[in-house]
Amino acid sequence: MIEIIPEIDRIEEYAELAEQYSLGFEYNDFFNPDLLDEEDVIRERIRQYRQLERPERVDTMHGAFYDIVPFSWDRGISRHSMYRMQQSAEIAAELGCRAVIFHAGLQPEFAGGKRYYSNWLETMEETARKLAAQSGVEIYYENVKETSPAELAELADSLRDESCFGICLDVAHMMLTKGAAPEEWIHRLAPYIRHFHLNDNHLKLDDHLALGCGDIDWKKMFGSIRQYGLQDRSMLLEVNGLEKIRTSLEYLEKAGICHEYAGDNFTDR
Repeated sequence: MIEIIPEIDRIEEYAELAEQYSLGFEYNDFFNPDLLDEEDVIRERIRQYRQLERPERVDTMHGAFYDIVPFSWDRGISRHSMYRMQQSAEIAAELGCRAVIFHAGLQPEFAGGKRYYSNWLETMEETARKLAAQSGVEIYYENVKETSPAELAELADSLRDESCFGICLDVAHMMLTKGAAPEEWIHRLAPYIRHFHLNDNHLKLDDHLALGCGDIDWKKMFGSIRQYGLQDRSMLLEVNGLEKIRTSLEYLEKAGICHEYAGDNFTDR
């Protein structure tokens, strides 16, 4: 399934587009710290989305990520990070989401330190298990600054018995780190990839351009996805605004990708 990011102020237009193309949603409201501090606002936002009567366990949600470091040696930071992550998982469950996505958070400049790395590995494994058990939603970790798939693969290997865990592969982030070839990322993480984030860039900055408006070779990328049998995974068009979403959908359609990757539910305009 292809997903889009809805905007609450134009929710009827997004709902109409989602119905037209049989799209899923990935809610991006609930990583905003200002919103998360206002319980009344949270309750009202959940109510507004629930009124859409979206199908259960189809959509996803991006969890809190600002200053979120559950593996921090500062206990105060660690505790607050866990609080925000639990809050995110609970909101995702209330929305009827299938999964919530968190940043894996590994900082490459520290990854070589054995104490730092082992603490990250142990804490992020324990956190995924705890959040999945408490909320009942799937927990996906997303690559951000990691320069190779090796560390995420080791973490995923440690969670291979956890059916509610998966990797969200952010293609744009992967292309920017340039530490390993895209084929290596997909090869190593393929058994664990449950979700993709897709947007374009010029291989320099995380521009979040519409697909086809940057320099990522999407035909080659989708070829690798197909090679490893990952075309049935959900894929978020991680761009903001209806114009960029429509541009991305048109690009995928012209490239002959939409019908293959959205499945039988994709409908022509």
